[in-house]
Amino acid sequence: MNSAINFLVGLYRGRRTIRALARRDVLSRYSGTVFRGAWELANPALTLLVFWFVFSVAFKAKGPAGTPFILYFVTGYLPWLFFSESLTRGTQGVVAHSFLVKKMVFASELLPFVYLTASAINHGLLLLLAGIILLFNGVAITWYWLQLPYFFITLCAVLIGLQWLLSALNVFNRDLGQGVGIVLNVWFWITPIVWVADGVVPPEYQWLIHVNPVAYVIEGYRGSLLYEQPFWINGWQSLYVWSLALAMALLGGSVFRRLKQHFGDVL
Repeated sequence: MNSAINFLVGLYRGRRTIRALARRDVLSRYSGTVFRGAWELANPALTLLVFWFVFSVAFKAKGPAGTPFILYFVTGYLPWLFFSESLTRGTQGVVAHSFLVKKMVFASELLPFVYLTASAINHGLLLLLAGIILLFNGVAITWYWLQLPYFFITLCAVLIGLQWLLSALNVFNRDLGQGVGIVLNVWFWITPIVWVADGVVPPEYQWLIHVNPVAYVIEGYRGSLLYEQPFWINGWQSLYVWSLALAMALLGGSVFRRLKQHFGDVL
């Protein structure tokens, strides 16, 4: 209990460091470019355009209850993009900040929060873009949209432990960072982003959806933005996802603390 309180106090004290490093991370991506942050929207927008053309125009795909495919896809792709970006960059976090990690005064366990903050900025911009697409297609703003912070925080909780674990292990085996990209490519296609879980996955494989914490968040985004579903509709799955996030945080935090003292020697 005391360690948890001390960690939260340390996190509060390091809030300025987190903001500064997150700002530096965002600005450094587009240093020297003319359009700067516009590039952050260009890639997702192009992806949306490609998937819209392939599935809506070519395959005439529809979401549940005849939902236009572009709406079904954008509400699932939005949280996935935040998850994949945070996990990919967070895995490289310790190595990328080796110049700080070698300093004993720097609390390297704050790095996952740096990448979550940086990715959250981009997520906010893309959420605004998604809102415009939804409104343009006749989707009305409802009180259910206020549930989005809950699902966003849930996804962050899942990510923190994963980032601690992978960023620590990546210091000692750099192949891990490359492997994360491959795993995410597979993870994308076993998550109901493009396809409908109930209509595509056979009953004997439905458990793959239920054990996938990202699928829970994606369905939460969709339920809030499109289908007016309360967040407590999947109570047992909510309990499972938060239990998984807690277990991963304990595991990732433990591994990170044990390996932290050796970072300087390897880096």
